[in-house]
Amino acid sequence: MHPLAASGSPFDLFAGLPLHPLAVHVPVVLLPLGALGLLVLIAVPRWRAPLAWPVVGILGVATVGALVAKLSGEALAARVGSPGQHEQLGNWLLATSAVLFVAALAWWLWQRRSARARRSTGVLSVLAGMLLGTLALGAVIIAVLTGHSGATAVWGDRVTAPPAEPSSSVSPDASDDGDDEISIAEVAGHDDSASCWVAIEGTVYDVTSWVTRHPGGPDRILAICGTDASEDFGEQHGGQALPTEQLSEFAIGELAER
Repeated sequence: MHPLAASGSPFDLFAGLPLHPLAVHVPVVLLPLGALGLLVLIAVPRWRAPLAWPVVGILGVATVGALVAKLSGEALAARVGSPGQHEQLGNWLLATSAVLFVAALAWWLWQRRSARARRSTGVLSVLAGMLLGTLALGAVIIAVLTGHSGATAVWGDRVTAPPAEPSSSVSPDASDDGDDEISIAEVAGHDDSASCWVAIEGTVYDVTSWVTRHPGGPDRILAICGTDASEDFGEQHGGQALPTEQLSEFAIGELAER
């Protein structure tokens, strides 16, 4: 396995591996934990004094973690393509965690000030607690959806997709002279979403089923259907083990020498 080439961004790689899969665990774990702790503080006033600062601290760390996850996710997307919905949810996760942190901090400082001044906040306190509780519940939901969408993007197709056909099962359009060699002219005849073949480094791949499953969207695959895409693949995924492993599942033969 070749090490990935560094891009120069501090949010790209960590110990030679993408930072995002590590960074994303911080907000996905700590944001729900802090939100649930905040709900407990709202419901049980006597626990606020000893637990408020730890809960607010957890929400602050979750917000920083969400920012790092967003930036590292953008660096990873530059390597493997946009994850679509997961990226949108990641933006929502950062916004929600920041708003919840600021709201929780303001609410707790207000509660402390009112307690020290021995002022009754009455209905206003109840309404503030309800709004803050609603925001906390929303944060939990967004964190779960973000984590789920990321896991689906990585593992969904690998777990649910049927095993790839053996490489000996070549399309009837391919050469049938026994050596599974396919000409570039034959590859060029499969240039759309109905049948998409590509040649990469001397091997021909039938990636038709991958068009709609590609994390970066179908356009990235459709643009190279029917071509020798060795240079495009090398620029986008050179040295990356996972894309190379996924591509190998679609091999149908060798590219014939011109």
